[in-house]
Amino acid sequence: IMTEVYNFFTNIPSIILLILMTYLLRPSFSTVYIALSITGWIYMARFMRNQILIIRDREYNLASRCLGTPAYRMIIKNLLPHLVSVIIMRMAVAIPSTISAESVITFLGIGLPNDTPSLGVLLSNARSSMDTRPHLLFIPAVVMTLVTLTFYIAGNAFSDASDPRNHT
Repeated sequence: IMTEVYNFFTNIPSIILLILMTYLLRPSFSTVYIALSITGWIYMARFMRNQILIIRDREYNLASRCLGTPAYRMIIKNLLPHLVSVIIMRMAVAIPSTISAESVITFLGIGLPNDTPSLGVLLSNARSSMDTRPHLLFIPAVVMTLVTLTFYIAGNAFSDASDPRNHT
């Protein structure tokens, strides 16, 4: 069932689904939140499923299964330690991409209202004054770059710290 849900949502480009959701509901924070939640989990779920299938079939898990180890113990001792670093890294990359998606749909005028502080609102307001004040467009772009780099570096550091293969 989950594979079919995944196939349905991945056949529709996420930006089109975001635009459709914000057109159906009135533009607000909750609408953007719901639309980003619907599209955000899809790739993470598929990636995690693939990682679990890879780790599940390793020799030490097969040996644990043959020795009669309960499934919950195999999950806690064998699967989760290897998945924590992957989850942290994927989340560190997902946060800036979510901020970018919100900025895009707000820049297009169908996301957050103008009274809500957002990078998309800043970009949308800077578009109208591009001829006289071009620096207003570069400031949100620099902020987005710094946010992306910060989350990537922090996620990479936390991922390396939580990876059991790095510990002796």
